[in-house]
Amino acid sequence: MNTKEIQELLCKEEVLKGNLPCENVSNIFYCSESDVVSILKSGYTVEYEVKISRSDFKADAKKSKWKFYNAKVEKGIPNYFYYACPENLINKNEVPSFAGLIYVYENGCKIIKKASILHRYKHDLIKLLTKFCRVKSERKYLGSCLLTYKNNKIKERNTIFAFKTPAQYTPL
Repeated sequence: MNTKEIQELLCKEEVLKGNLPCENVSNIFYCSESDVVSILKSGYTVEYEVKISRSDFKADAKKSKWKFYNAKVEKGIPNYFYYACPENLINKNEVPSFAGLIYVYENGCKIIKKASILHRYKHDLIKLLTKFCRVKSERKYLGSCLLTYKNNKIKERNTIFAFKTPAQYTPL
């Protein structure tokens, strides 16, 4: 399974539970991007970090964001955190104490280690839902996030102009 397939399966499972998931959401918590974030019916948030290789999991331990999780900085982290991966990629003994572990199969997910609650602060649901709507709208109507869309347009423009000689430019 690849990352996208796991994200879609996690989102489907969350929707079936009555929760509101969104994949590849940036700048919600202190980390740069969350693979999947879900708003539970209770108003709490869950972050899922998808791993499809051992090297990716090991590299993840070096990220600076973990200091916020270890310190349980309420406004900077979700209420729950899970690693999600194919079966036996990560052993539950390798997972940090603050994290849970989910194995993902072709037909569903299985919790191997339940995540404990990191804090009871409820994030601003209007901001979260606005971010989710923005992400979904940009992907639907632009085919990517707004920043990627704009960068691609700049690259296209630069490619067009890069091959013209000064004589080929049309005067204004």
